[in-house]
Amino acid sequence: MKPQEEHYRRYVFFGIILIALGVIFRTSLSDVAGSLGTVLVAFGGLMLIVGMKKKRDASE
Repeated sequence: MKPQEEHYRRYVFFGIILIALGVIFRTSLSDVAGSLGTVLVAFGGLMLIVGMKKKRDASE
């Protein structure tokens, strides 16, 4: 596996994990950590976008 390919996969995987944790915090633990869930979803979306951009740059 090429190093560039591994970098974008890390960003995409990390983004998906953060989005999933954010949804869990937002729905199940809304009374304890509701706003943290929103922040995690936003940051996970940012990581997903960065990973997709790195994938596009690596394929060019």
